[in-house]
Amino acid sequence: MPRARWVLSFCCLIVPATVRSQLQRPDSLRILSAGHAAQSSFERSRREMLPRLGDDDAHPCETVVGRMCHWQEEADDDDPPAEPRAITRLRRELIGTLAHLNAVSPGDNWIAGERIRYMIEDGEDSAAVNLARSCSPPRWYCNVLRGYALHESERYTDADAEFDSALAEMPSVERCRWNDISMLLDDGEREKYDLIPCGQRDSVERRFWELAQPSFAVGGNDRRTEHFSRVFLADLAQSATNTYGLVWGPDMRELLIRYGEPAWYSVPWTGPFVTHTTPIGHDRVPSFQFAPVTDGDSVTWDAHAQIARERYAPPYLDSITDLDAQFAMMKRGDSAAVFAVYRDTTSSLAVLGIADVPGDTAFDSDEGIHTRRARAAWKGVMVGMEEFDGPRRRDARARTWLAPPPHVPGAPDMSTLLMFTADTSVQVTTLGEALSHALVSSQLRGTRRLGLYWEIYDTVRDSSNTDSVMHDAADTQQIARHDSTGNASGDSSGTVVTVTRVDGGIVHAISEALHITPRDSPFAVRWHDSQSGAVTTHTVVLDLSQLPPGTYKISVSAGPDDAHRTETSREIVLRE
Repeated sequence: MPRARWVLSFCCLIVPATVRSQLQRPDSLRILSAGHAAQSSFERSRREMLPRLGDDDAHPCETVVGRMCHWQEEADDDDPPAEPRAITRLRRELIGTLAHLNAVSPGDNWIAGERIRYMIEDGEDSAAVNLARSCSPPRWYCNVLRGYALHESERYTDADAEFDSALAEMPSVERCRWNDISMLLDDGEREKYDLIPCGQRDSVERRFWELAQPSFAVGGNDRRTEHFSRVFLADLAQSATNTYGLVWGPDMRELLIRYGEPAWYSVPWTGPFVTHTTPIGHDRVPSFQFAPVTDGDSVTWDAHAQIARERYAPPYLDSITDLDAQFAMMKRGDSAAVFAVYRDTTSSLAVLGIADVPGDTAFDSDEGIHTRRARAAWKGVMVGMEEFDGPRRRDARARTWLAPPPHVPGAPDMSTLLMFTADTSVQVTTLGEALSHALVSSQLRGTRRLGLYWEIYDTVRDSSNTDSVMHDAADTQQIARHDSTGNASGDSSGTVVTVTRVDGGIVHAISEALHITPRDSPFAVRWHDSQSGAVTTHTVVLDLSQLPPGTYKISVSAGPDDAHRTETSREIVLRE
């Protein structure tokens, strides 16, 4: 829920007489003391004027940090109560006071920061950006002020650049503190992160922010600039009076870094004779968890986690939904072509995003199924396919960590697998044909005929050695048809396709343990073929109709012998 916005006029700045009297001598400590007094007075007055909510608005704690209790409020159609006009008036008086103090002592970072913070709180984003451009050294702090103001103005690409400049100019100790993402990690990842020396964390932090990027349809990485904005606000709050009326501590800093600054405050109504109670800070809603959940090379996201390690409410999003899509990576020279096949559901702006790679190209579509292509490095990358509806503030997205199979010395490189439907009489032999029949979901129903396309690179094959052998421990009937096309010369000794049961559910597991049903055995298809050249293409069609419902791992491996094999795989789900 966006903050309310009010227009601030700078025609006349109101400076209380008590503050003017303190400024008769341009003493920096006296000026800073006057700033603290003015800010503290405003927050005490604000606390007394906050709107009151009834007991029915109380919530149980979902996360407890020190003295602080945090819970996620439900998004609804109700706007927060209007801010009392007296608070608006007092804030503008405070801004005027800070402006005067800033003019007398332009080098005071705290006064400059609080002035910009309250201007943004009052809706003066553009004026705050202009003011930050005229800031006094140190230069890195000016970059921080501009980054914060630009982030709040939703100019995320510019904010990214300013924060990068600030980090480059900071003393090393400051840079380490600002880059610290430990509060955003789950316990297991945090333990590993804490063991890495500060100067060696760059790659971990860079990957985290790539994976946490909220939207590829919006320029810049606003989750990263939001984090740095929160660090800036936490530093200001350390020596300021807060709306809660509490002494600032590590618990309040952690909540601010993890969940952000409240959008508005209220005081719970506890009865007519209670004279004091701690205010409640209300976050913007809806908010989402963008931090990835990582397990080695496996990456997942849970944007709607009820109990989240961190949250962020992008001002351009009210909903995030899942998009059906399949991703594949094919080697092209020293780089890779990344493909996304997806089902168009909204006719909105469609973007194939790859971390740090601008732009993508739409090159095929058929009956609501679309394919997009982009270029990336031949390495692990975070890939996202989005349908972004800006006017309705909606984003349908699919995300994955896409990586080529690990290179094995003495074995060829391989692409990832591209799955296509084989329930038609059309024979697929090329990448274009595979893409035109590609699946958008890993769940198979009906006849369960699954086609696979992949490529092998830099192989040498022996054209005299061609045979095909079927091994099937679970089913004696033929289950595969193999086709391959490629350039002419070389040797590929042994390509194997295996299908292995991963999870048949608790009932199936119990039945196996009691010998009520036979144990699932993998089946494998092995062949040697006469394709050759720098790139060879392969397709195989698997008839999986005889397999029971469940989750299966499809693996393809190739190499000159069992000790030198490269393997690529993916999971599928067989439905009734």
